[in-house]
Amino acid sequence: MSGSHIDLHVHSTASDGGLSPTEVVAEAKKNNVTLLALADHDTTDGVAESQAAARGTSVQIIPAVELSVGSGPREIHVLGYFLDIENQPLQKALNRLRSARDTRNERIIERLSELGAPIDLARVRAIAGDGSVGRPHIATALVEAGHVGSIGEAFRRYLARGKPGYAGRERLSPAEAADLIRSAGGIPVLAHPAKLGGRMAIESLLDEGMEGVEAYHSDHTERDVALLLQIAEERGLLVTGGTDSHGPNSDCPIAVGSIDIPDWVGAQVLSHAPESWTANE
Repeated sequence: MSGSHIDLHVHSTASDGGLSPTEVVAEAKKNNVTLLALADHDTTDGVAESQAAARGTSVQIIPAVELSVGSGPREIHVLGYFLDIENQPLQKALNRLRSARDTRNERIIERLSELGAPIDLARVRAIAGDGSVGRPHIATALVEAGHVGSIGEAFRRYLARGKPGYAGRERLSPAEAADLIRSAGGIPVLAHPAKLGGRMAIESLLDEGMEGVEAYHSDHTERDVALLLQIAEERGLLVTGGTDSHGPNSDCPIAVGSIDIPDWVGAQVLSHAPESWTANE
């Protein structure tokens, strides 16, 4: 794929990405991305830095988040765009979700020790730096300790859902996530829906209050995109797209702006921006 001027799904070191928000903006600029959404997991802590880094450049920043929510045994991700990151109910909910993530990380590390693959929680936190600790940081610690040869192996052997080191955590429902995003002035969008099942499964989740669908994604096939565009047209949904980049050293490295997303997607997204939104502020 030749790439795009649009990337509405990128992670940074504020959660489990490998690049700082400033570095994400630098990569976006290098790759000619002009519309970027920093959508870290359960935090907006990197947004202000990304906006500051983008001032005076061609890159426009949309404040965003990716919420990890529950639907039965599955984990579903919901993106929120054009958020008021100063909204106190939003930040209180994000703090609660991060606290639940911390408890989960402690359980994972306990399980790893029981499985004969001990790692140090302090080291995991050091790897995460100022960002929220997640499984990729635990995977990195497993590699450093010599228990596995790669981050991918760490997930395949221990950390993926259903593996012996995996632990669940408290999560919002899809409808609660959508309501939370709307309460902060944002637009709730179902993330990478083709990973969630067929049309029936996707539509049932869209019924939970979603106003958009991430049709373009690094894991989506052309057939997936065609189906999602059809669903979006039938339902009158906003269409978004992004790489889901977690940086060059992640399990599945993909560069910011490296998938083809039509320019009309960016134009449509900007047409839904609130009047109060100003890029990079």
